[in-house]
Amino acid sequence: MNGRRRRLLAGALLLAASLAPALPSSEARAQPAESPEVMFQEGTAALGRGEYGAAIDTFELLADRGFVHPDASYNRGLAYVTRVREGADRPGDLGRAAAAFEEALRLRPGDADADRALDLVRAEITRRRSRRATDAVDVRPTLGRVIVGLASERTWAAAALLASLLLALGVVLRRRPAGPAHVAGSVLAPTALVALLALVPLTYAARHLRLTTRAGVVVVPEVRLLDEDGRALPRAEHSAIPEGASVEVGRRSGGLAEVRWGATEGWVPASSIRLLAP
Repeated sequence: MNGRRRRLLAGALLLAASLAPALPSSEARAQPAESPEVMFQEGTAALGRGEYGAAIDTFELLADRGFVHPDASYNRGLAYVTRVREGADRPGDLGRAAAAFEEALRLRPGDADADRALDLVRAEITRRRSRRATDAVDVRPTLGRVIVGLASERTWAAAALLASLLLALGVVLRRRPAGPAHVAGSVLAPTALVALLALVPLTYAARHLRLTTRAGVVVVPEVRLLDEDGRALPRAEHSAIPEGASVEVGRRSGGLAEVRWGATEGWVPASSIRLLAP
């Protein structure tokens, strides 16, 4: 589906915003019945006709079958937005739309349409929470998580390897007789050592996050944090995660999933979280 241009004109999002569409069009090609490509085309066609129910069912079935593509994620989000715009929305539709748009961004970083759509959906969620006199809480990840998330595990590992090579070079230059090479080695060796001491833990932290967590989005109007036994956490502050919020999902235990929301950790019903494609 690479190279397919978008052609669906989306109307106003809810009451005031509009979403720039990204519905791919393509020449019909002979495909096996019920292949992902055929299902994608059927879902796109249903969305173009305004049949949001059929479009949602098709794109959700594609996701259940493991079909991963940014256009499929984006169109799934548009289908939920269309149902909201038509006044037929169900609880959690905006959260599911946010999850779809965020997934599209993860699969295709820099997608301006998906980024704008995600902002509009989350703005609408905030507006609705404010209308219900519910505080809109903006929770940000801890500084450590932000730093680790600045680059991928592979990038941190490559940087650590480069630092180790520079350290070796610095040690060799320091053994030279007094002169420019010796001075350069005296500066390079300790600098590379400090960089290496920082980059190795970042590499392992990024690996740990990749292996133990998945990105997810809340797809219910609100979910309360619990302990591992399913009891409500004693603290009240930040104990409820709003619809559309991004979380890190860790272990599973029964019907519960461990999540991290900013600096807050707890357990929530697994059905309240939509896991994003890795």
